[in-house]
Parts: sequence; structure tokens; C-alpha cells
Amino acid sequence: MIRLFFIVPYPELEEKVRRVLSLHPEKDNLDAVVSSMTVEDIPDVPVGDYDAVIARGYTAQKTLSGYQQIPTIQLSISGYDLVRAVSECCETFHPKKIAVCGFGQQMYEARTIFRFFHVDGEIYDTIHHEDLPKTVERAMAAGCDALVGGYSANIQARRAGLPSVVIRTGEDTILQAVNEAIRTVQQIRRERVISQMYKTIIYSSKDGLLYVDRDGIILVRNRVVRRMNGDISLMNHPLKQVLPYLYPLFSSVMAGGKEETGRILTIPGTKTTVSASCTPVIANRELSGAVINLSDITQIQELEGQIRRKLNERGLKAKYTFQDIIHGSSIMEKTIQTARRYAASDSNVIIVGETGTGKELFAQSIHNASRRKNGPFVAINCAALPENLLDSELFGYVEGAFTGTSRGGKMGLFEQAHGGTLFLDEIGEISPAIQSKLLRALQEHQVRRIGDNKVIDVDVRILSATNRSISHLADQGLFRRDLVYRLDVLRLFIPPLRDREDDVELLFDYLLKVHCQESGVPIPLLSPDARSLLHSYPFQGNIRELKNIVERACVLCDGGCITGRDLQNALYPRDLEPEEVSRPSSPLPAASEPERLLQALESCGGNRTKAARLLGMDRSTLWRKLQKYHLS
Repeated sequence: MIRLFFIVPYPELEEKVRRVLSLHPEKDNLDAVVSSMTVEDIPDVPVGDYDAVIARGYTAQKTLSGYQQIPTIQLSISGYDLVRAVSECCETFHPKKIAVCGFGQQMYEARTIFRFFHVDGEIYDTIHHEDLPKTVERAMAAGCDALVGGYSANIQARRAGLPSVVIRTGEDTILQAVNEAIRTVQQIRRERVISQMYKTIIYSSKDGLLYVDRDGIILVRNRVVRRMNGDISLMNHPLKQVLPYLYPLFSSVMAGGKEETGRILTIPGTKTTVSASCTPVIANRELSGAVINLSDITQIQELEGQIRRKLNERGLKAKYTFQDIIHGSSIMEKTIQTARRYAASDSNVIIVGETGTGKELFAQSIHNASRRKNGPFVAINCAALPENLLDSELFGYVEGAFTGTSRGGKMGLFEQAHGGTLFLDEIGEISPAIQSKLLRALQEHQVRRIGDNKVIDVDVRILSATNRSISHLADQGLFRRDLVYRLDVLRLFIPPLRDREDDVELLFDYLLKVHCQESGVPIPLLSPDARSLLHSYPFQGNIRELKNIVERACVLCDGGCITGRDLQNALYPRDLEPEEVSRPSSPLPAASEPERLLQALESCGGNRTKAARLLGMDRSTLWRKLQKYHLS
């Protein structure tokens, strides 16, 4: 609904206005108050009561000056209105000279009309209605014997005894004024919506925002930027004076006309560090100013921390600590002490040991004893995935990088481990291509997702593990020497179970207790002859093999005790192969890795299981190596 306040100088005009409004196409959307009054009687109009005021002549002039917050539409005097008034004056009073009194810009056709009616005339341009008495006196002194003008001018003429005619407004002029009022109100409302939208955007922003004009004066600022700078007054102040640390950025943008982003600045007198961006504003093909955006890096770090904590909730968390390592041997105690010292450092660690010695247990314990313990712990077995999948897992990818990508892309493990630890198990199995990308990530502390054109900064500590010497692999040309130097900063050797004195009994009892509790069965005793067998067994698979033997012995024992025979059957189950290889020590002569693989297969008659045992590796590892060297 559009609310109009229509001020008319005489009752006849009021009737015309009401008639025009009643016939207007937008009448159902108009709420108009029509009031007949002179300029002296105009009341105070509350700003919120009306959307626009429509008035004529001196009344419109007073309304414009008095109600500046309400748009005023002026009822203009048309040429037809003036012709009609001059014609009436000539017919009624037969004057020799007519005075036309009104605003000059509305009377520019009067002289032409005088010539048309063959009458002399004078135009009196009176700006203020208070000057009308003097204007009438001047007209009479100049020989004017009649007057044509507005309602107020006619009142003064009658008081002076001068014949006069009122210039009456026609319905076409009224209709034009109403239409203009509707357009004006609609435009103002649209502008208010846009203004409120921008105001809401500015004040709801979590970043600090400033608009500075070409002269360096701050014209817009939100509360955030004011709080950042100590609640000082900013509006209509020179940027150089109130925020001098931002002036070089502003000057650079105004000089070059190009956006600048990512300036890291510290607000003077505070510990707040912000990322500042400045964008030029082009209006009418001219550089009118610039918008400065200030992002509090502290808030960004907090948001990043929230994301990392959510990743931890997904399971990217280390479960074990050094207290979880079951041991009693001095060699294991020394190993743990060394690992604790490594945990206090932030250098990369490579954990070396045979299969099944608990390398990941130590990796998790180091993480939980380090300053990164509240960050994520992300682990991956590098030998479990082919090269292309390992690449995408480590570094992530963007949507559309290759067929089958997830919508929105995928965050790589390096990104997920930001602020924490990335554990790379079986690091010796990665391909040369992955080695190159890994080396760059470690050198630059940056990663690039597959298919992306930008890099992402990461803060990650690398713990790696291997059951092979990557230094020896480097000697054979199978591992990058420069990557060795990046990974092998601190080296932790995990002793095999056979070298851990009496730890085998401690671990057997512990694993037996855990297995029985999980299975809901009573814990059997271990006979003395069974215990002696534990000390004589080589445990090629170390603790992983011991866990299997415990489960096997529990199933084989009959009653509440595991006898020597039960454990013998658990340690040496019957196999299809009559030959047994008791130790993984290889009698093969020194050679390159491909030659050693072929020699092992040849000495074992092509039997891959035996060859794997002879080489001291899993059958699956042997298969991967044969594939790697195209020997299968």
C-alpha cells in the first residue's frame, strides 16, 4: 500500500483529485489523504505516516524544505492550465496588461500566450510567498490591471483591489503527479531493500569491512573492524590518520587499480594478526574507492581446529601409549626410553623392525607423548594400495580429476593429518613416482590435490615404518637417497621377540587373558613344559605370530591347562609341505633384489611359500616384488 498526503489550495481542486484517485488503475493500492489548505496552514507531517506528499506552488516549496525525509511531488502548471487562466482573465476583465505571478520555470510559455491573446503582460518570479504583497504592489505600479497566478497570489491581489484569476490545475496534471508519486515511492522502496541488503551483508560479516573513497576517507565500516581496532571512531575520518597500517595497501590498489589479497598484517597495539585484502570499486568507469576486508587469522585457526577435531571424531586418533607396551626386558625398556626422547622432538622418525614387532604401537605411543597429541593421527599401509590409489589417498583430488571422483573432491591424508602425525607403514614399498611427490611435500610443507592448480600448506610430522632397510634400497637404486635423508632423521629399532629375554611369557599370558575374555571362556593354565617350548621357538612373525599361536593353543587345549603337546601342535601345525624352514635367515649369496628373488624360487623349486620363508618375508610381499620386477 502506498500512502499519499495530497495538499490542495482550494476545494474545487480537492474534488478533482478525489475523482482522479477513484478512477486510477492502482486505486486499490493507494491510501490517500486529500486536504484543502493554504501554505500558511500546512501542519507538521509525521515522517512515518506517509510515503509521499503531493502539493502545488508555494505549498510544494514549503513541503520540500520542511519535510526533507518525505519525497514531495510538485503539481506542475501546464501550458494548457495557463492558457485557460489567461483566456478567462481577458474575457472577464478585458485588461490592458496582465501580471502573471508564480515560479518562473513554470511560466516560460506565458509570453507566447500573451501574443496569442494580443495582450501585454509581465511575469513576476516570486520565490517565497511572504514576498507576494510587494510583488502585487510592483505589478500595479507597472500598470498591470489584472493578475493571473496561484491561490495565494490571488488572495493578495484581492486584498489590493486588483482583479485576478486562479490558475487551476487540470485532471491530466493531477494524474501525472499521482503516477510520478507511485514511481518515486516504488523506486525508493527498491533502493531501501537494496540498501538494507548491503547493510545486512556488511554488518553480518564475520570479517572487518571498510569502504574508503578516492580521497582516503572512510565512509562505511562494520562493527567487526571497529572492535579489531580498539573501538576507535572511524566514520568520515581519513584512513591514513586512524588506520595508518592499512594505508600502504589502499594506496597500492588505488594506484594500480587491481585487487590485492593475502597481506598478513598485525594491528598496532594488539596481538591480533589479520589477513587483509583490498578490492577497487569502479563506478561510471572511474575508480571511486576501495573495499578493505580484514580476516582475523586467530578465528581462522580456531575454525581449522574445529575441523581437525571433527576429523579426530571420525577415528583419526591414536589409541595406544607407552604404558600399553607389555614388556619386562631391559632391551625393550631402553627402546621405550629412546622413543620417549624422540616424542619430545618434532623431527621425522623411521621405525625399523621385523614384521609383527609392534611398529604401529610405537608410532601411536610417540604421537600421544608428543606436543601433537591433540592433533589427528592418520595411518596408512603404503603396501596395501596400488600406486594410483595411494597417490589419491595421500594427496587427495578435486572433483573431475579422473573418472569416478567423489562430488566436491576428497581431502588427502596429508590435509587430514594437519597439526598432527602421518604414519606411513611399509614405506619401503612406495613407487618412485610417489617417492618424488612425498619428497616435495616434505620439503615444501605443501601438497597439491590431483587435478588442482593450487597448493595447500600443511603442518605434519612424518612417522614411517619398514621391515627393510631403505638405505640398502637406496644403494640398489630402488629408493630416493634424498627422501631417505628426509625420513630417516631419527631411527628407532624395535627388537624382535626372540631377543626380548622373557617378554614372550609376559606377552603369551597377556594375549591369552585378552583372548579368553573376548571369547567368554575360562583362562587355562600354561604347563612348565609348554613354557619351555615358548623360549625355543624362533617367532618369525614376532608378536603377530604369537597372537595366532595363543588363539590356536586355546582351541587345541583340552581342559583347564595348555600342555606341552597342545603348544607343540599350536607352534608346528601340520602342513602339506614336508620340509620346514625354522628361521628366515637366507643362505642366498649377496646379489641384487631381483636376482635374490629368482635364486630363492630356484632353490625352492618354484614354491613361492618356501621362497618367501627363505627370504624372510610374507608370501604377499614376495608376490608384489615379483610383479614389480616383472618376474611372475
